[in-house]
Amino acid sequence: MARPTDLCLAATVAADLGVPSDSHVERCVTAASSAIARLCGRAFERATVTEYPDSYGRPYVLLSRPPLVEVLQVMDGGELLDATAYTLAGDLAAGGLLYRLAGLWPVTAHVGGLVTLTVEMRQGRPDALAVTYTGGYVTPGQVALDASKGPVTLPAEVEEAAILEACALYRGRGRDSDVSSESLGDWSVSYRDRSAGQRLASPRAELLVAPHVLWRAS
Repeated sequence: MARPTDLCLAATVAADLGVPSDSHVERCVTAASSAIARLCGRAFERATVTEYPDSYGRPYVLLSRPPLVEVLQVMDGGELLDATAYTLAGDLAAGGLLYRLAGLWPVTAHVGGLVTLTVEMRQGRPDALAVTYTGGYVTPGQVALDASKGPVTLPAEVEEAAILEACALYRGRGRDSDVSSESLGDWSVSYRDRSAGQRLASPRAELLVAPHVLWRAS
């Protein structure tokens, strides 16, 4: 069964593999989608969430679910900000940035999993800066579960990367993922070069999603 986080469909992967679309293929799709989301440091599926972002006293904050569709409310120190105080117009929405039109956001950061209010790392309230918004793409998994959510808006290269990664996971089951090739005559084995920090089973998939990695300022 499809999940909202699935970046491709099990039926598509099964067709590429030439196998039945079964629970094994579905698990590979879910695992591939999760691996891509981790690599990119973001959630791709559309949802309405509340985040407590790091702002570091800057005029912008980076939210983890671009593109931003709508900001429902912003709480600053427990007080509701007027919607005219910030904007996500233009390229800001695509990049996941919420810009404060006047002044700066409070100095907040995450330290040890806790939201702090000052640069001295004094523990503050989790609502020091809270943004409730709708963001992300409509994924193939979401449309498979509810066609009314369509059409799919996930970038084609991300979907293709998920298909490639799911196929690689399916084919690699029970094999050493570091082995790139084997031969029988005068037995030899070659290993993948992990020096570049490859994190996906499919190098092509990793290249496709590289532009979608969410880089965070510090």
